[in-house]
Amino acid sequence: MSVSDTNLAPTPVSCRVDTGTSTKMAESSGGTIAGLAIGSRLSNLKANVHAFSVCDDPDYFHDYVQGLVDGLHGGVSSRDIVDIQNAKGIGYAMNTTEELKFVKEIAEATGVILDPVYSGKAAYGMMKAMSENPKKWEGRKVLFIHTGGLLGLFDKTDQMGSLVGNWCKMDIRDSIPRKDGTGKMF
Repeated sequence: MSVSDTNLAPTPVSCRVDTGTSTKMAESSGGTIAGLAIGSRLSNLKANVHAFSVCDDPDYFHDYVQGLVDGLHGGVSSRDIVDIQNAKGIGYAMNTTEELKFVKEIAEATGVILDPVYSGKAAYGMMKAMSENPKKWEGRKVLFIHTGGLLGLFDKTDQMGSLVGNWCKMDIRDSIPRKDGTGKMF
C-alpha cells in the first residue's frame, strides 16, 4: 500500500458535515466514537461513524458504546450507529516497519504528522480497508479525525531511525539563543 496512489491532501473542515459523510478515527477508550455516533443519531445527521480500534477488540467497544446508549434510553444497537474495525496490528503501541513507513509517507505527502499509536494506526487501517475494497469507498466523502497522540512518536525514534535518516535528539542541557538576543529558550 502506498500513499502516493491516493489524494490525501488535508483540507479545512467546515462546521457542517453533510449527510452520508463517513467519519473515521482511532479508538482507544470509546468516548469519542460514542459521542460522535450518539450525536449523529440524535441530530438526524446520519453520518456513518467508523472507528479503528488500536488496543481492545471491536466487541469491547461495542459493549462500551451500548452501555452509554442504554443509559440514554436510546433504543438502538451500538452496531447500528458505529462500525468498529481492529487496527491494533501486532499490539497496542507496537508497530511494524510498514506502519511506521506509512506514518512517514503521510507526513511527506501531506504535512500532517500522525502518531504511531492512535491516528497512525487508524489511518493505516482505513487506507488498507480502502485498498482491499475500493468499490465500497467509491464516491464517498470521508472525514478522518486526527485525535492527537503525537507524543507517541518519541518512543519510536530508534525504530523509525532507518526510515527518516539522520535525526538527533536535542539534549535539554543545550541552550538555544533567542532570536532577539535576550536570554535563552532552554
